[in-house]
Amino acid sequence: MPPSKPPMAEKAATRRRAKDGAKLKRKSPPKRKKSRQPQPRPQPVLDQLGIALVKWWHLILLALGTFLLKSLIFAPISFWPLSFVCLVPWLVMIGAAGQARRVYWFSFALGLVFFFWNMRWLCHPTGLGYCALAIYLSVFFPLVACPIRHAVRRHRLPLALVVPVVWTGSELVRAVALTGFPWFFLAHSPYKVLTLIQVSDLVGAYGVSFLIASVNGAVADVIFAWIASRRAAKPGPNIRQARFSVLFAGVLLAFVCVYGWVQLARDTVSEGPKIAILQGDFISRVEDDGPPEENETPEKEKKRIYFEMMRMAAQEQPGLYLLPESPWFMCVNPEARDRDRFFLECYDGFLDHAVQHGAYIVTGCHTSIPTPNDLVTPKRGYNSAAIFRPDGGEPGRYDKVHLVVFGEYVPFRFGRLRFLYFWLNRIMPFSYGGKYEYSMFPGTGFHTFEMQARSQEDRLYRFGIPICYEDVMPYISRRFTRGDGRGKQADFLLNISNDGWFGRGIQQPQHLAICVFRAVENRVGVARAVNTGVSAFIEPTGRIHDVVTGDPQKRWGANLIGYRVARLGVDSRYSLYTRYGDWFGWSCAILWLIAYIDYLVTRVRTRSEHENAAPKSRAVAARRR
Repeated sequence: MPPSKPPMAEKAATRRRAKDGAKLKRKSPPKRKKSRQPQPRPQPVLDQLGIALVKWWHLILLALGTFLLKSLIFAPISFWPLSFVCLVPWLVMIGAAGQARRVYWFSFALGLVFFFWNMRWLCHPTGLGYCALAIYLSVFFPLVACPIRHAVRRHRLPLALVVPVVWTGSELVRAVALTGFPWFFLAHSPYKVLTLIQVSDLVGAYGVSFLIASVNGAVADVIFAWIASRRAAKPGPNIRQARFSVLFAGVLLAFVCVYGWVQLARDTVSEGPKIAILQGDFISRVEDDGPPEENETPEKEKKRIYFEMMRMAAQEQPGLYLLPESPWFMCVNPEARDRDRFFLECYDGFLDHAVQHGAYIVTGCHTSIPTPNDLVTPKRGYNSAAIFRPDGGEPGRYDKVHLVVFGEYVPFRFGRLRFLYFWLNRIMPFSYGGKYEYSMFPGTGFHTFEMQARSQEDRLYRFGIPICYEDVMPYISRRFTRGDGRGKQADFLLNISNDGWFGRGIQQPQHLAICVFRAVENRVGVARAVNTGVSAFIEPTGRIHDVVTGDPQKRWGANLIGYRVARLGVDSRYSLYTRYGDWFGWSCAILWLIAYIDYLVTRVRTRSEHENAAPKSRAVAARRR
């Protein structure tokens, strides 16, 4: 028999075997693979089409497609047919991208590239403001993309209905938020197609943008339905959605065209007064840009050129002469002209010409009023329009109400945030390092003036004078025309502007295109006198004529200096838009807000469901184990 182990050795071996057994028990057995079939994950609506975009370069190509198409639709290129498909690549990206975060980032990048390229004219007067405004406007692209993606993927709503509502609402917000910048609206593309823009007298330019966005949405729905018919197992819902979109956009387009034909056929426009518009070509400079250029025109030479044009235009006997905003620096108000000999010469020259030729003269000027008892500022400055009458009386005056932020005034001048005003004023180029407070004061109201035409002694005409970018703001021209609401208060508008701040480029024709809608919305003729252009006459139907392009035979050193004399049309219609304003745009903006609320509520509800489902899933798994 083998010798028995000592008692101590046996106990140690027993303990080792017990420990080894405990380790084996603690190790969980390998899990067996269950033989059940995997459940398919619920796919988004557009993923069923087989075009769920997950590669970043797909999104870049689609965003670039919208950038290129949208950049070609505005003046001076104005290839307006592309406006009906310019949003389609971007809409495809919104609906078919696999990740929502990528959609928003690429939409923001699209906005940055678009505005930085197409607003490059703004870099001439202010590089800092140019960058800040481009970044601010770019935010609207992801803000528009979010509710569109939610409506399509979650609710499967037709794009022809969702896109125009959201896009038009965003245009309204851009037109009023932060003093407003209603530039690059979809409606501004077909400004020469008179049939399409007549609906503006009902709902404003927003109605034309609504139509164009609806056609873009219908085209995108047709693309999705075509892909579904080739790749998806059940393309029925997508095809029905596309049919509704095409029907909706088609009916809308037919209504706009028929309405346009009817309005253009109406005989409501008659010949108004004969007006002479005068255009100079003098580039405005920011003082901090450097020393004056050698060929910069002195103020006295500018005065001589304009008075020479007035003498030449007098041969055609106009009843009113229209000069641009700040044709040269002058003040014609009594408080300023009595202290400066040059200002007094300007005043006497205008007054003598008005009396001698029996005509009215409207010119832009600066108004400076000393306020020695004011504790805030020693003088008050205004951007004004002076109206000289043939009777030789003291000229009338309209002070610009809607001033351009940072260009004409620095915010926070009064109140508790005045310290911000001093800091901002110090970094502005017009303040000479904070040594000068260049901020002007706004006018007190939208005044209209009267004139009597030379050949129509029994007819008085009333007119308003939107200055510079005031003709871009829809509500300002409406306020001039509507007055106190008791009927049409202005027969025509006179726009004076100085676009010489932006060099000679694409800004000038874009400004003209926007002004066309002010004429159609309120059924008033518009005469424009703009430094560096584009000066022209706009009929109440939106037709542009007698554009000042410069006369090679009669030039004063620049090819954009010239004048035109023509009669301006007067329309008897009192439009629905003049009566009720931007009711349509505000309705779209409210629906856009409702779409955002629905998006937020859905996200909160979905997150709560996931959080509640997680503990139940863990409990079920524990019971199975």
